[in-house]
Amino acid sequence: MLTALILLIVIVYIIIKLYQKTEVIGNWSHLIPDIQHDPNAFYELVENNLRDKQVPDFKSNKITISEGGLLSYNRLYLEISRGQYIFHICASPWGTGFFFSWWARQKMDDIDELLILIPFIGSRIIKMRQHQSYYKLDTDSMFRKSVHQCVLAAVDSLTSAKGIRGLSELERTPDVRSMIK
Repeated sequence: MLTALILLIVIVYIIIKLYQKTEVIGNWSHLIPDIQHDPNAFYELVENNLRDKQVPDFKSNKITISEGGLLSYNRLYLEISRGQYIFHICASPWGTGFFFSWWARQKMDDIDELLILIPFIGSRIIKMRQHQSYYKLDTDSMFRKSVHQCVLAAVDSLTSAKGIRGLSELERTPDVRSMIK
């Protein structure tokens, strides 16, 4: 009986880890009151800003993400990716206002996906193998900062065109987690 329980726990652990292929490393969000806008037009602004800044090797596409289960609400996001990093950018009406956000995620490589399946020590092994050069760390940081700046530039363009106060410095600041990764 105890063996079956342990086996069940290990199987559940493995299944959970198989569905966890990315890790949230940061986010930013802001709700602007009394404004409405087309999410697709906002996403085009962000993509154009990235192209204008000549951000290398990024990919973009629009995806629908559900709130939860099979019959839950769906929302359109702009997905921007480069290398291990994925940004899910949201632009959505909320009541009488309009909500903007991004979630930054880091993909696991194939070896890490296998290592994470090892109960108790897999995550420790992954941390030990994650040494990266300053060049790669700086390049990754440049991409993350570029996406953030392009989202802010699109918000600035929208607020300016509608005659609304722009974002303060505090409102422009992303979650600290995205700065330390």
